[in-house]
Amino acid sequence: MDFRFSEQEEKLREEVRQFCQKEPPHTFPCEIEDEGYGFGGWSGAFTRRLGEKGWLAIAWPKEYGGLGRSIMERFVAAEELAYHRAPQYGHLFGDAVGAGILRYGTEDQKQAFLPKMAKGEILWATGLSEPGAGSDLLNTATRAVKDGDDYILNGQKIWPTGAHLSEWCLVLARTDPQAPKSRGLSTFLVDIRSRGVTVNPIIDMAGAKSFNEIFLEDVRIHKRYLLGQENRGLPLVFECLEGDRFWGRCLRHAGSRRDLEELVEYVNEASYDGRRLKDNEVLRDTLAEIAVGLEVSRMINYKSAWLLNKGASISWESSVVKTFADELGQRLANVGLQILGPEVQLRDNSKWASLRKRFTFLYNFNRGLSLAGGTSEIQRNTIALRGLSLPRS
Repeated sequence: MDFRFSEQEEKLREEVRQFCQKEPPHTFPCEIEDEGYGFGGWSGAFTRRLGEKGWLAIAWPKEYGGLGRSIMERFVAAEELAYHRAPQYGHLFGDAVGAGILRYGTEDQKQAFLPKMAKGEILWATGLSEPGAGSDLLNTATRAVKDGDDYILNGQKIWPTGAHLSEWCLVLARTDPQAPKSRGLSTFLVDIRSRGVTVNPIIDMAGAKSFNEIFLEDVRIHKRYLLGQENRGLPLVFECLEGDRFWGRCLRHAGSRRDLEELVEYVNEASYDGRRLKDNEVLRDTLAEIAVGLEVSRMINYKSAWLLNKGASISWESSVVKTFADELGQRLANVGLQILGPEVQLRDNSKWASLRKRFTFLYNFNRGLSLAGGTSEIQRNTIALRGLSLPRS
């Protein structure tokens, strides 16, 4: 692994940095606030602005609206945006769907979707989990029944982030109930505005309004919206999840570094009970441990990006990325809330009140990060089986 960025990659990083200075990301309206994943909030306006810059499809082929550049350049741009807390949430799921269309889609599907996605004109959600099929997608109960040139979909999806703000959704459905569970599933590109699709927002304990449930009632989908082969949708979904686990967590170190910097700024200025916080040895050690963790996370992410850039699979490395980032983020939120303490909690007019508000939200929301996208227990099983070649327990 080469730890040095190329001249072209560094040039792109500087271009992104200057863009964030000239067009501050926080000035763009957000439909979903920053939830601490590392990729900021959801802003349709910012997503379209990135589309104008060509940064939504950096590594896609030029014939489909991309720039034809490397995955590492895509990572570098996203990392710099994350440090500036730029709202990249809106196109995150489109990245995963776009990768699936590029690999498994027909030429008509590529031409119909990818150029518009590259401009931010189409936003996506992913309809995978169900009330009875979370970590185990083999229990998917949503049905897709063939009817001439169409499929009729019926079922329920739960937790699809941003579905209420998206135009399209990648839906996993069972097309052959008689086949083995792993072979009777197919993936469909579903227009959320179709007759029979109902999207209901779910408000979580942190007050976030990002999750949804989707009901599919006799939704008619033409066969041209079948992605990949019928009954062979599971490998495609696993590849999408692999990308989701990486791209959904690989920027955490950059966003958290900004959080840590602001927390250290507070520690350098604040006192409690007549003592300067920066002189507290336990506190200094704790912050140093968080800094070490962020550096380790950064290196883990760089390695996975490097592997992707080579065209290699990250079937278990993505689980390492996700697990480490989720649990480190939880530790940081916990430490931050303890450090900011009761003084800031009671004094809403404090200059640090907004920082405490952020860490309060992160503390509440981050409890669920080690569940979303596959639990940490599932990720550890994947690491043990695929990374360490250990037997199934």
